[in-house]
Amino acid sequence: MGQENPFPENPEDGHGNAAPAARPAPARAPMDLMTRQRLIIGGIVLAVLLLIIALIWILVSTFGNRPEPAGTPGAGVSASASRAPLPADIDSKDYRLGDCFADFDSNASKARAVECTTPHSAQLGAVFNYKASDSFPGTNALQEKGREVCRTVLLNEASSKYKLLQQNVYPSSTSWDSGDRRVDCFIVVDSGNALRESVLQK
Repeated sequence: MGQENPFPENPEDGHGNAAPAARPAPARAPMDLMTRQRLIIGGIVLAVLLLIIALIWILVSTFGNRPEPAGTPGAGVSASASRAPLPADIDSKDYRLGDCFADFDSNASKARAVECTTPHSAQLGAVFNYKASDSFPGTNALQEKGREVCRTVLLNEASSKYKLLQQNVYPSSTSWDSGDRRVDCFIVVDSGNALRESVLQK
């Protein structure tokens, strides 16, 4: 009785040709590994760039172009208003933060604004503006506000060369009724135009 042998001993087919051998699976091409590494590196670079862009956006939105509300130091001091070349006599309502003044008199309605690199006796260190709708707070409250405003002034290293004082200027009840809402803090020397530079931190 004959049985068919499922595994013939002779691998040759009827024509005497050997049966084709199975082709081995190709090894993974080295290009695939390089491509994968490039994708990983590209992903990391992209993530870092996105993080940097996000940080820049946060910084710009936090610190850039913030309007200063009324009733805070520096409010109402216009940096964009045009001004005559210095030196010039300036109305007290037009003083700007950082302005330097020669022969300064805190009781005068005007002062001689000069370049801070020229001799001067005072520099405007801080400003506070009450709201237009606020009622007159009284002299004692204005004096206290002046001291509070002066505590915000930051001096630079050059200031240590001078004997400096702080001087507050605030509205009287009469000037308040005329719309004056400024409380100014000036950094002054006790006599003469002894200052030759800005004493404020930038």
